[in-house]
Amino acid sequence: MGVFTRISNMVKGKVNATLDDMENPIELLDQKIREMEESLNKAKLSSAQVLGNVHETEKKLELAKKESADYDEKVKLAMSKGNEDLAKRALQRKLDADKKVQSLTASYNQAKVSADALKKNLKSLEDEIQKTRSYRDEAAARSNNADASKQVNEILANVQTKKNSISLDDVERKIQRKEAMASGLGDLKEVDDLDKEFEALEADVDLDAELAKYKTNSDSTNSEN
Repeated sequence: MGVFTRISNMVKGKVNATLDDMENPIELLDQKIREMEESLNKAKLSSAQVLGNVHETEKKLELAKKESADYDEKVKLAMSKGNEDLAKRALQRKLDADKKVQSLTASYNQAKVSADALKKNLKSLEDEIQKTRSYRDEAAARSNNADASKQVNEILANVQTKKNSISLDDVERKIQRKEAMASGLGDLKEVDDLDKEFEALEADVDLDAELAKYKTNSDSTNSEN
């Protein structure tokens, strides 16, 4: 398991272990993204040294190849001039350069493999960070929706509890009771008005009849005299 895989697994493990105890998981995701970015920056710094060594080894390899090619030309030149002693010394230098080329080639190939693996792992970690960022945005939206739905459901649940519930039948009975009372009061008023009308009739004085009584009394008095 590579170092980048271990970093990724450690981050995932910490996130999963802490999520259950975290009141706000979005804050935890933000924190873990920062930690992953810090790990990526450190990994890039470490990788930069490896990648630098690859370029340095590559330059040394090219110089060794050039040195070998130069001495090869000198061997040919010395031989063409009939100077075998000079040709031998040039050949020895060429062989030394060839050994250096062989050694540097092995070092370069090994460093190149390591560098390619590091770049691949860096890319994987960057992709993991981007994936986590995308999930964070999605999770934030889902969390906000869940909070809003929870608040609405709590309000509805509170309205629908027995303590706060309203029975339409009870309301109807109370209204009917009020209507009946109003109707009864109206009936009482009608009875009261009827009695008053009769009282008015009884209290009504017939002036002609009363006047007739006075006249009768007056006539009786005159007759007696």
